[in-house]
Amino acid sequence: MGNRFIHAALAAVPMLITPGLIYILAEGWLDFGGGEKDILLAFPYFLWALIFFVVALVLIIKRWLLKRWLLCSGFVSVVVMLVLGVFGYVISWMGIL
Repeated sequence: MGNRFIHAALAAVPMLITPGLIYILAEGWLDFGGGEKDILLAFPYFLWALIFFVVALVLIIKRWLLKRWLLCSGFVSVVVMLVLGVFGYVISWMGIL
């Protein structure tokens, strides 16, 4: 039982570092040349981390091994972000938003 809690805490690490990412972007320690718009980079990262955490939590509850749920959660979260990116591009290209 305790092992699953450790795995869940490990899966939550990407979400937990998001406030630190926002802070270093806001303070200018990490600069991508976009000025204040650099902070917007934290939102897709947080969405990716949230998807990763939810998928990982489901797989941890199903008692998947560490390596398996890490790879599967990473793959699913990247694919979902790519699909959302393509969907957003198509919508903007069509002039809907």
